[in-house]
Order: sequence, then C-alpha cells, then structure tokens
Amino acid sequence: MGVSGSQENSEKKPVVLIVGGGYGGIQCAKLLDKNGQFFVILIDRKSYFLHNVAALRASVEQDFARKIITPYDRLLTNGCVVQAEVISISNDSIQVHGRNEPIYFDYLIIATGSSYAFPGKIAETDITKAIDLYNNIQEKIKQSQQILIIGGGAVGVELAGEIATDFPNKDVTLVHSQKTLLQPKIFKEKLYINLQEQLEKLNVKIILNDRIPLPDNQHANYIEGKHTYITQNSQINITADLTFLCTGARVNNKSLLNSPLKSKINPQTGRIIVNNYLQVDGYDNIFAIGDISDKEDKFAFLANYQAEYVAKIIPLIENKKPYPKEYEVHVNPTILLSIGRNGGVGQLPNKNGMIIGKLISKYLKSKDMFASRYRLAMNYCCQNQSENQSAYLNRLDSVRSVLSLTEQDAQNLLRGLPAKELELDQDFI
Repeated sequence: MGVSGSQENSEKKPVVLIVGGGYGGIQCAKLLDKNGQFFVILIDRKSYFLHNVAALRASVEQDFARKIITPYDRLLTNGCVVQAEVISISNDSIQVHGRNEPIYFDYLIIATGSSYAFPGKIAETDITKAIDLYNNIQEKIKQSQQILIIGGGAVGVELAGEIATDFPNKDVTLVHSQKTLLQPKIFKEKLYINLQEQLEKLNVKIILNDRIPLPDNQHANYIEGKHTYITQNSQINITADLTFLCTGARVNNKSLLNSPLKSKINPQTGRIIVNNYLQVDGYDNIFAIGDISDKEDKFAFLANYQAEYVAKIIPLIENKKPYPKEYEVHVNPTILLSIGRNGGVGQLPNKNGMIIGKLISKYLKSKDMFASRYRLAMNYCCQNQSENQSAYLNRLDSVRSVLSLTEQDAQNLLRGLPAKELELDQDFI
C-alpha cells in the first residue's frame, strides 16, 4: 500500500507507519527497519529526537542541549523519517498537514507520547531554534535570583536539583500539592525521605500540601518578571523573578479525535485502550505504545520494552505465525531521579523494590543522563558526509518505489512538510 503516484511499487514490502519519534517510536522503527521485511516510515512533527529524560540538565549546562537534541536523518537504514504533522488517522491511512493525499499503511504504531511545559519537553519543530530555547533559558536562570517551581513531581524535583546544584547561591522554592514529593504511597517511604533530604541539603525550600493559584488561562511554559504569590492553604508569601510550571503531562491524542479510533480513547485518561498484545482494541494491525497507551506506568524504559514487543509481534502476524505470549506488564513501582549531577535517588523494579541513593544514582544516571547512549542509538557518532549522501539517495529510491511516488513527490516528503502553528501549551504530533 502507499500514497497515490505514478511509480509502481516494485518491492511490495508491507508498510509500517510509526507516528511519533519519541523513545518507543525510534526503538520500534530501528528494530523493524533492521528486520528487512518491511518498509518503515517514522513520522514526527519535529526534525529531531529530544532525549527529554535529560532535558532539565540542558537548562543549566552550556552546550548540553546539543547532546540531547539529535536529527532523525541517520536513524534508519532502509526506511525513512518524514517531518510532518499528522492531523487524522483512519483504519488504513493517515493524513498529514500540507499534503492532500493520504499515506497508507499495512501496520500502524501510534507512539505520539505526551506533552509537558518547557523545559521538560519542547514543541519547537526546528532543531536550531530548539537548541536556542535551551540556551536562552540558561541565561534567564543565571539572571534570576529567586526561582519558584510549581509542582513537585519528577520534573519539578529534577529541575530544582539541577538549578540548586549549579547555582547554589540562588533561592529555589518548590511548591507541591501533595503531602510528599512525587505521588504519595507509590514508592517506599525511604525514597521520599532521601529525596527531600537531598534537596534540602541543596537549600531548596520545599512547601508541601499547598498550591499556588494561577489564572485558568495561564498557558505559558514559565513566567518571567518579579511576582509575589500567596499559597492557597498556608497563606505563605513567595516572591520570584522566574517561575516554572511543572504540573503534569498532557497526552498527545489530537490526531485521533477526528478518526474512527476516537472510540478507543479512554475518556478518563485520554489514552488509547489496548489489549494484552498492545493492539488497539478491535484492530490486529494497529498498535499503541508509550505514553499514549493505557498500558502500565509511563517511563522511557517501559516504552522501549513495549516497542521491542511490537517489533517482534508484527513479523509474526505478517508471516501468519502464532502470537507470542501476552505482553508482561511491569507492576513494581520504579523510578530513577537525578538531583543535579552529583545526587539522585531511585527505586529498582525488583520484587523488593530496592532503594538506591546518590552514589549509585550518579553512576547510573545523574552524571551523563544517558545522553551518550541515545546519541549512539540515533547513529550519531561516526558517519561522514559522503555516507550521509549515499544513505539519502538510497532512501529516496526506496520511498519512490515502496510508496509509488514520483521522484519530486518523494523529495518533497523527505524534505519535510510544514507543521501547524501551535499554542505554547501544545506539542501534538
């Protein structure tokens, strides 16, 4: 199957379309591309992969953004990555902004992820502008003395740790609506205690079980300029000249709202309902993984596990072989938080939920934030310019053949299509 065009699809490879180039999307794309049986198309509205697990480090460390923002152009060997915004999904095709013809698929993997206020995630489509945004926020943090972080979940906690570690003379206040940091009663008590102690040793002022009232139409990623806030419960006055809003993620399901798949969205969570094989309920050839799926907790490593499972099951379906055993949901609470580059705390996914402190956390995550691992995963370590050109020509030829396109149409698709203008609080695929 493919989009309409004048060229015959001589290879007749089944098309696997992956919508969303986050952790699960790139992992699934790489595995199916390596399989060789399919033509893989990854579609994302951005021109780059954001390693958002490390995004908060890029808010304080010069040039770190270049380590976590990586172009997609070297990701696939046989398939291709298309920069475009998906506006609707049907049973057998997708529609993208800026193109009249649909793109057909044999298999679809929805991996659209979630959005979060900058600097936790970013909506900017252009790689240069994205790096500039992180460089700019570094300057704003340097110029500010009193910094308020609203929200003490994982993003708020890690942002507080990054700022307090690199700028120990700044006043950092963290306000959280729960009785403990993160979500209460999910992890062992030792983790909550260790986490709060490490932040307080960095002189972060923590206010729990309280809120900062904000206007309903407040959609900014952060608030500049001197403001005085009064907490809702304790009536504490807080003055800040830079305020970060770290109050929760939003599911990227916009492209599903005008499609037959809308009925498969859980109205309580906004996520897609999947079965125990990660298939969208009622479809054998459509899958959902990562934050958009209603299956298990939302962590990058779990999105990778789901991607690996789907990359195994699709060839079995195509070759009419028996399904593997059902996807094994990971039920043990797991987390690994960095508290700046020298600290951290975590709870491991083993049966007893082992708690690790700053030394092991630093070794596992805090020092490098897995940045080098994901640069390597994107094949950004050794390829030269001539290899890039050769890879592009091979990709162009494959796109023309598999999707039945003219050469000009294939070039236009690989060049990238325009995305719609988004509001500050949107980051939809």
